[in-house]
Amino acid sequence: MSAEGETAGPPSDLLRTTFSSELLREKLVPVGQWHPYPRATERDAWLQVPEDIRAAMTARAEAVKGREWPSLLATTALDFKRNGNRSRYESEQFGRRRRLIDLVLGECAQGESRFLDDIANGVWLVCEESFWGAPAHLGAQKAGVGLPDVAEPIVDLFAAETASTMAWIDYLLGDRLKSVSPEIGPRIQREAKRRVLDPALERDDFWWMGLSAKRGHLNNWNPWINSNWLMTNMLLETDAERRQRAVEKSCRSLDIFLSDYSPDGGCEEGPVYWQRSPGSYFDCCRTLASAVNGAANVMTHPFVQRMGQYIADVHIAGNAYVNYGDAHMEDAPTPELVYRYGLAAKMPSLSAFGAFHSAEQGLGAAGRPEVLEKALGGGLPTLARTLPDVLCAREIREAKKTDALGRDAWYPSLHLMTARAREGTTEGFYLAVQAASNGRSHGHNDSGSFIAFHDGEPVFIDVGVEAYTAKTFSPERYTIWTMQSAYHNLPTINGVMQHEGMRYGASEVKYRGGGAASSGMTMNLATAYPAQAGVKRWMREVVLDRRSNMVRLTEDFELAKRGPVALSLMTSRVPSERGRGVFVLHAAKPGGKDVSLKYDGAALGFSMEKIELQDEGMRRSWGTALYRVQLRTLNDVDRARWTMEIAG
Repeated sequence: MSAEGETAGPPSDLLRTTFSSELLREKLVPVGQWHPYPRATERDAWLQVPEDIRAAMTARAEAVKGREWPSLLATTALDFKRNGNRSRYESEQFGRRRRLIDLVLGECAQGESRFLDDIANGVWLVCEESFWGAPAHLGAQKAGVGLPDVAEPIVDLFAAETASTMAWIDYLLGDRLKSVSPEIGPRIQREAKRRVLDPALERDDFWWMGLSAKRGHLNNWNPWINSNWLMTNMLLETDAERRQRAVEKSCRSLDIFLSDYSPDGGCEEGPVYWQRSPGSYFDCCRTLASAVNGAANVMTHPFVQRMGQYIADVHIAGNAYVNYGDAHMEDAPTPELVYRYGLAAKMPSLSAFGAFHSAEQGLGAAGRPEVLEKALGGGLPTLARTLPDVLCAREIREAKKTDALGRDAWYPSLHLMTARAREGTTEGFYLAVQAASNGRSHGHNDSGSFIAFHDGEPVFIDVGVEAYTAKTFSPERYTIWTMQSAYHNLPTINGVMQHEGMRYGASEVKYRGGGAASSGMTMNLATAYPAQAGVKRWMREVVLDRRSNMVRLTEDFELAKRGPVALSLMTSRVPSERGRGVFVLHAAKPGGKDVSLKYDGAALGFSMEKIELQDEGMRRSWGTALYRVQLRTLNDVDRARWTMEIAG
């Protein structure tokens, strides 16, 4: 949200009151008559998809046509239980779905039945799988983590996603697949009913629903699963009474999700999960509006608009976002999703932002086959998203395009601020500071940390997250270095780092922003540390000084006893000392500008640690290595006031 002030918070029962039982009884489209997109046989509509995109869709299908399908072995599924690895199985499982989606889109593009046998093979293989979800999520079954108990279907993220994919395949190609075998459509319907439709309707104890008496804090699982459940229900449920009950139950669940959402409209899980938190909430709202033929719609509600605005407010430059928590710096949402959200919410600046980035790196990149190929094959395989993205490509190419480079934003509930030197440009400094609790979903122990860019390039960073393993969401989570405050831009006090949990986080947070001269935050970091750190008070101030073209960091603290302090500063640039009290972060790109940091050389000493990166996702963001600069006290201290200047 903008810097103007507080918000009223999320509305109560928005979907249940908008899509009431009475409205659904009167307006819900009859079974078998929902028609949100053209089927593959509706050739005129598919020929409206730009020719270069249809060519890319066809090429992807041709590339996998006739190839052997990967096997999903029990021993690979057991990786998660045996050694904590979840990537090997998911790579093969998602690979099946990616290939199947490519074949389906190729058939929609071509319309010549050339890929039907391969599609039938893929559908049949997926129907034969014991579990459509991820082995890492099997803790929800009574048998626990290991192999799935087929007698107890559980609904996780990817079971629901797979059900939706299969439902869309039946919708798009059901009539044509009958030429391969009339058993394919009924098999899809039976499997989706057994695995997702029945358990989701009949059980209230899946934690993501928020419907049980012991519900916890909800996150992206809720709208993500609900979005796919709603679509599958609308497409495959043949009993009208059950169909309406499922819609009503999903609306109840989504209303509880919204009641848990940050009151300022910000996504506490960070930008990477925006596409599966507000983004999936949008998918739900879009499905509901379409299911009643537009008789009701909530996308223009002010709170839903604020949820959308967040993704523009945390955009730094290019494909970089304020990536706190479990995220990579360049885990951007698909630009077509941003465009469609903005269009539905009647937010011209948001739709223009989506169109701008679609022209650079999405389906709006006309005449650039390598970009279109990447756009069609990137991210998790999700036909429910790719389908509307492809079908809006022609209009997004003609839409107004403007980058999102707002000057200031402030999220008072998340204690998140962003500021840049001047609106509309990446030149100069960009600063983001967050002081949320260390107990937020997908959060790290990083309350009070900051991110700084200069001329659109990273200076001080949030390093992100390594590939998920069993340890990531276990009691050992905070033994992982990327989760620890010592690897964020924060102090380690008396050898003690910040602590995890809702009760640990910065306090006395004050935002001073929106002015031409400066924007910044002050906070007390003491409350983010456990008692053994011995911190009485640690007032941190971080300010973007626009007039002096610098970021100023002030640490003013008092400890219960004398001890050592080390201030960590994470960077992807190569640092070097330039005399006492100054170090330089060298530009990573030719023609870029170096950035320097001045500090009190009489009190602090410079040290540098190179961190070799092995994780593929982190290497994609940062290259082969990162650096941790530490400014360490030369002598034990019990109080001090330091001011540091970061200048270009």
